Amino acid sequence: MARIVVKKTNVKLVLSLRDRAALFGSGDWRKHANRGVIDAGRKTKTQVQRAVRQQMALKDGHYQSYVVDGTRGVPRQARLAYEIFGLAGGQRVEIYKGLRALKLSGAAAARFNSGRGGGDAGTVRSGVWNAPRVFKRSFATANGFFAMLPARAGGSGTAPRALWTFGAKPDQSRDAAGRFASSGIKYGKVRRLYGPALRKEIPKDASLATFLRVAPVELEQKVMKRLTPLMRF
Repeated sequence: MARIVVKKTNVKLVLSLRDRAALFGSGDWRKHANRGVIDAGRKTKTQVQRAVRQQMALKDGHYQSYVVDGTRGVPRQARLAYEIFGLAGGQRVEIYKGLRALKLSGAAAARFNSGRGGGDAGTVRSGVWNAPRVFKRSFATANGFFAMLPARAGGSGTAPRALWTFGAKPDQSRDAAGRFASSGIKYGKVRRLYGPALRKEIPKDASLATFLRVAPVELEQKVMKRLTPLMRF
């Protein structure tokens, strides 16, 4: 049986032999069946990991360090089950495909920002979730890719460091003492851009479809391989 289990904030894919246990008699079949469940779980976990990498549109070089290292496969012998789930959260947008900075005045930026107010327009494009998009209020600097939260979410009249520029600034207004004067602009807080989280992506979309397609077949094959010797007379 292949199913999804929700426990508090954790969502897991569960491969279970529980509903078929009544088909077998007494003896040490359970130990052998559990080994089969583990074999099936490990094979299924590999296929799920490959699917979720494509689903999240990760760049090459991040499969082992992010997907594999951030995924767990845990056997539950008492329930003849094998749980597959992710621990890792979203990573900086730099590790996802399709990342580029657009010119706000360009055609691509205008297309992706269509329908947005001027304050919501952004210039950072990414292919996360395999769906090219431009993040709202996003911008690129030499230090990375950022987005500004709406001023109503909390902020100040001081520009965040990510927006600072250097040089003479001849166009910046100054007060009577020659110091830079306030622009009167209310700035929201700035945060780095992050992509989808592994722990949220595993139990849905292509990853889930792969689990539901692979898990039942692997479960039957691997468990029967372990139990067949016990059925011989």
